[in-house]
Amino acid sequence: MAYSAKIIQKTFKLTALLVLMLLPSAESLSQIKIPYDSLGVLKYPGYIIDYTQKGIKYTNEIIDKHLDEKDTRYITPDLYNWTFMLQYSNCYEYYKFSSRNSSQSITLSPDNRNKLGVYVGWKWIFLGWSFDVDHHNTKNDWNFSFYTSKVGIDVYHRKTGENFKLRKLSGFKNPQTGDEIIPRQTLFDGMSVEQTGINLYYIFNNKNFSYPAAYSQSTNQRISCGSFIMGLSYSRQSFHMDATKFEPIIRETMSPSMNFNQIKYHDYSINAGYSYNWVFAKNCLANISLTPAIGYKRSRIRSDERQSIFKNINADLVSRVALVYNNTRYFVGLSAVMHTYTYRREALSIINGFGVLNLYSGINLFRKKERESK
Repeated sequence: MAYSAKIIQKTFKLTALLVLMLLPSAESLSQIKIPYDSLGVLKYPGYIIDYTQKGIKYTNEIIDKHLDEKDTRYITPDLYNWTFMLQYSNCYEYYKFSSRNSSQSITLSPDNRNKLGVYVGWKWIFLGWSFDVDHHNTKNDWNFSFYTSKVGIDVYHRKTGENFKLRKLSGFKNPQTGDEIIPRQTLFDGMSVEQTGINLYYIFNNKNFSYPAAYSQSTNQRISCGSFIMGLSYSRQSFHMDATKFEPIIRETMSPSMNFNQIKYHDYSINAGYSYNWVFAKNCLANISLTPAIGYKRSRIRSDERQSIFKNINADLVSRVALVYNNTRYFVGLSAVMHTYTYRREALSIINGFGVLNLYSGINLFRKKERESK
């Protein structure tokens, strides 16, 4: 609970910073006349609703003007206020733990997870919730997105705690025969993983290139175009592993650096890359994005005997591809996202890969009034 509160607090601070950037100037505020009585109280409670609506409208105008400008020769603006989408996801992840003092390595991964998700979007905001349809994992995932033509924010939370399997064992020798150890059982129920993070993007060629056209289906790219992307990311990952769940011969020959109870690390990274939208037919779009990242990691490793804290710099990579058909009213598409995280210390290295293939279909609802009149 304390961890969730910290994540919510970080998200709130980032959102508050964005809101402060969008606040109207003092001069603009002075033009709004709010009817107070002599005691400083609103004369009519209805004005609270009225001026809340005006505040939302003014914020919309600010975002449209400063964060969501588009060249309509290249991009068809979003014509609707609301979006509803259903999504099927096939998720794959793996974790490779390697001792840097020996040739030992262990690769663990759960079976691919099949998930169904429901997503609702309002203008630039998208909120999604998904659940495991195979019942291998009772934990649900959620994510929040804010996309304009210039900036984007993703917040996500994932948990994996069941159905891990020992996929590969390398460098473990039988002390009596010297032969490579072949595990007799592959099911491993001694590991759980929790991941939460936030990503911020900035699109340089934002008037001609639409990232939302590929990943939030709110606009249409008319002419093929690309853009450089830069972003900031924060993620927190926690690995819990109970080594007693391994076979005795594996536990007895395991390098001490791999015999840990918990690893928690915070990753602060800056990434830069390129994204390209290819319009290969009317209303049809293909996208590819590659964003390498340099990250600063602060990690805490706990074992039965000790707790250690390390700080280091590592490289990560995020890649995305998408294929979309969108006629502004209805849309269908597929996308794939691949994350690779690396962690290295003197005695231990971890490579964590996460990939998801999404197949989705949705509808845009409630056409904007200003678009209806045109």
